[in-house]
Amino acid sequence: MAGVGDDSNLFAIPDFWQTSGWLNERLFDVSHEHPLFSFHISETPNVLVTGGSSLQDANVVADVGFFKLPPDLKQLALHEAKSETSPDFENPESESDIILAPGPPENDVWLGVDEGFVKPPEYKTWENFDRVHYGQSSPVFITEAGPAAFDALIASDQDSSSKPGINVVDDASYCACLLTLALGRNSLLFTWDSEKHTFHKTVSRLKTSGLSLESIECIDKLCISCANSMKHLQSFSDKIYSHPSTPAKVALAQAIEQLVLALQTELNDRRQSVRSILQLQSLVQPVQTVLSYFEDLVGKLAAEKSDEKMLSRLFQEAQYAEYRNSLLRDATREVLRLVSRPWINFVQEWIGFSAEDGVAVSKKGSGKGFVKVAGSMWIDDQGFELEEADYFLDDEKMPSFVPGDIAQAIFETGRNLRFLREHHPEHPFSRQNLIDGAKPPKLEWQFDWDAIKQLETNVNEYQNALSRAIKGHLQGNVSETELPTSWGSADPLYELKFFGKSEDEVAANVIASMEQFDQPLDTIDKRDGLTVLLRARLYQRTESPADHERLSPHWSLVPLLSFRPVVDAQSRLVNQECMKLLFSAHDLRVHIDVLKQFYLLGNGLLCSRLSHSLFDPDLESAERKSGVAIVGGSMGLRLGGRESWPPASSELRLALMGVLSDSYQPLPSHRGIAGGKPSVASRTWSSDLPADLSFAVRDLSPEDIERCMDPDSIEALDFLQLSYKPPSSLRSILTPVILLRYDLIFKLLLRVLRMLYVVNQLFRDVPASGRHGSNNASARFCIEARHFVRQIAAYFFDTGITARWRRFDEWLDVAERECLGANYNGTGDEGNGVKTYSPDTLRERQEHLLDEIMLVLLLRKRQLPVLRLLEETFSVILRFAKQVRIQAHGGARKDEKDETPEELYAKFRKQVEVFITVCKGLGEKQIGSSRQGRDGRQAESTVDQLLLMLDMSGFYEKKR
Repeated sequence: MAGVGDDSNLFAIPDFWQTSGWLNERLFDVSHEHPLFSFHISETPNVLVTGGSSLQDANVVADVGFFKLPPDLKQLALHEAKSETSPDFENPESESDIILAPGPPENDVWLGVDEGFVKPPEYKTWENFDRVHYGQSSPVFITEAGPAAFDALIASDQDSSSKPGINVVDDASYCACLLTLALGRNSLLFTWDSEKHTFHKTVSRLKTSGLSLESIECIDKLCISCANSMKHLQSFSDKIYSHPSTPAKVALAQAIEQLVLALQTELNDRRQSVRSILQLQSLVQPVQTVLSYFEDLVGKLAAEKSDEKMLSRLFQEAQYAEYRNSLLRDATREVLRLVSRPWINFVQEWIGFSAEDGVAVSKKGSGKGFVKVAGSMWIDDQGFELEEADYFLDDEKMPSFVPGDIAQAIFETGRNLRFLREHHPEHPFSRQNLIDGAKPPKLEWQFDWDAIKQLETNVNEYQNALSRAIKGHLQGNVSETELPTSWGSADPLYELKFFGKSEDEVAANVIASMEQFDQPLDTIDKRDGLTVLLRARLYQRTESPADHERLSPHWSLVPLLSFRPVVDAQSRLVNQECMKLLFSAHDLRVHIDVLKQFYLLGNGLLCSRLSHSLFDPDLESAERKSGVAIVGGSMGLRLGGRESWPPASSELRLALMGVLSDSYQPLPSHRGIAGGKPSVASRTWSSDLPADLSFAVRDLSPEDIERCMDPDSIEALDFLQLSYKPPSSLRSILTPVILLRYDLIFKLLLRVLRMLYVVNQLFRDVPASGRHGSNNASARFCIEARHFVRQIAAYFFDTGITARWRRFDEWLDVAERECLGANYNGTGDEGNGVKTYSPDTLRERQEHLLDEIMLVLLLRKRQLPVLRLLEETFSVILRFAKQVRIQAHGGARKDEKDETPEELYAKFRKQVEVFITVCKGLGEKQIGSSRQGRDGRQAESTVDQLLLMLDMSGFYEKKR
């Protein structure tokens, strides 16, 4: 045993080991197991002394079992130990006091080992060939012991419970069944339940080795959900195809069919790479995510009853998908493209970008899509209503994502295009091959700025090309045979070229046809963006940076930027051609001027001739009397100088014969183009009236007829009207509503014209001596009535009609000059000067003009009480004129109940005072509710002008 004080046999140990009994216990255990070694704690702190009975005993220990050392290492260790010994230990008493510590070998000392280490045999597999083993170790967790140990653990837990046993199947077989299930098909382990509309497992409590039953059930649930979604989507498509459906629903079914087919193809192509259940789960999860999303989307769309509502809902869902992952976002956009295609195709057909497929929309049909064909009411010369078919915009059948101005532009463009095709079949716009040759841009959804920029470029190129083609065709520079081959019809006609051909030519055609059929079919439609998208990005692990950095317009601007450039370009070109033809070929200015001359009494000669024919008592009567022959010459109705009324139709015809034709003053043909006023020498006088203008008898109700029977009433001439039938080419501009407003204005102006003649006649019937008396009621009545009627007439004609018509006429001059003088320069500026001029703009401007005139003439619905006061005032004047006329001819009052001039004058003063008071309130109300007109001007209140004209000095405000 070595001594305690030998430093060569000492090992330093930590302090805390000495304070515990753990070290003593371990030393005792080691000494007990290896008797050749002995350990004890020295008295010196932190020193562990080792040794044996002799050096021989130490050598025995070093040469036995695990502690055996190679000979070279043994000698090297002894040599180094001697050389490192301190001077106090140069002659050690025992070799057992030397600690053997090997140093770094100079060569491979293990080559001298007598006995090699025998490695136990291992199970060699290809799976473990590429794996690097760092040594065998006992498993720590049960999952590291392999599937068998995990299955044994589950089986032991199962044996202790009362649940039925678990069946374990092969991994490959179970994966194959799950893949078949995920594809939406029946398999050995999963079948479709037609009653519950879901897949179910044929064998319960079935799993694979190495997985728990709960894990298998989660994977089963994932695959069943994927299969159910796929089955429901396929069922939806089959149902749409088997029943009559709308075009948008058929397009949705086709999109869903493409979606399911693409997902099935991708899933089936990767089934060979599946080697485990977890790989299968990662393969099915993306497919199930896409299918479940579109199953929910289809459920929402199928609940909509019409195509336009379904498109609107799909647009909203595509907007919501903007906040999902990029795949679902782009897939929903592609579905929106596909489902919108039928609606977009009809829009392109309606505005002329493509030939109409199937039955073309015409006025003989019932309409299609948002175009409705309905009857338009017209009034003939006998007062009867006539119905004629016309195109109307059905706003309810327009998707909600289309802005109102774009929807109106689409409808107007198509209607104006059919105007050209109907009335000008030789026009370039009536030839589809000319439009196709200009390569019109496609009308489709655009979701990024680059596509929108390219669309604008294509629109400009199309507009320039079509403008040059129209210019060349109208100038006769381009013929049908000179058009490029690419400008042919979009749908060429094919014919059988067998008859009249030689046998060799027929054989060559057949061989060419066979070679064409021998070409391989492209299974993927290049236009099917949905399939390309899914197959490229379904299993994309990470999204590309371009998906996050791409800047797209806001969804509220997407319809505007996608459709407006195309629609506006076509609308400008079509409207420009329509306005040209309306001003040149259809004499639009002539018809508008006729309405102004006759309906608005803008012709002074007409007013003079009509007043004499209706009211002059000095003309020959056209009334037929028994035994009295009609004498030729000027004849009139002599209203106010006869007892019988109304006149017969023959009498009316004789009295008004030639009044219209003799008064008509046609416009010069060059007016508006040069912008100047025509000279008198340039006028071409003609007795032919446009649109067969003539007088007619109005269709009245029994109550109105009863009021017309009294020749002294204000309604005595209400039966008389003008008959005007606009040509079919102008009926979209001169609509029944516009003609009705013209008729209402003519009816009121005819009453005013009669009152002007009556008050002028009063100065002849009232004695001159009576007119100068200060207290003579008749004289005062005569003067004040004449002032009142003349100021009303001046207000109506000057302020109400002339001032407003002058602005409208100036607008027409500018529109005609710019439309007829539009220049084609091929730089994309064509039509910029006339982009605001269209037939519908012209119609709206005329409607606005008539609204302003009716407002001044007190013909609006809210002004009817004021108009009634005016008519009552006129009635008092007519009653006074009747008494004056009777007294002038030596007659007397027929009844004591007849009113005296003083009573009539008092009533007249009272009526005028009330009328002025009401007009003041009306003027204040109009000022408070004034609004801006269509031309940008503030709607002016003109009642104050009337008040100033009627009572400048406040005469009727004095109390008497």
